[in-house]
Amino acid sequence: MASLYVLENDKQISQVQLPPGTVTVGRLKTNTIVLDNPGVSRTHLRIDGDPSASHFVLEDLNSLNGTYMGSRRVQATLLQNGDEIHLGKHTLVFEDNG
Repeated sequence: MASLYVLENDKQISQVQLPPGTVTVGRLKTNTIVLDNPGVSRTHLRIDGDPSASHFVLEDLNSLNGTYMGSRRVQATLLQNGDEIHLGKHTLVFEDNG
């Protein structure tokens, strides 16, 4: 099953298993993953998952500060095991053991 490890300033603060369908990340309490960080948009990004096909697609939702993988700003990308997604002081590490 795929998971996101949520790190703040390089310290793990949570782990979220990715359900089928859509997961949203942002400051609003209505997001699946809520990040208390002014550098993160209200609804910053989403991840659409199809675990039966073992693929998860990340899409930036026109966030002001952007979504980065390494030093590269991404709009949409297929996630691979070990990918690190950077949003200000937060890092999301994607892990797929499937």
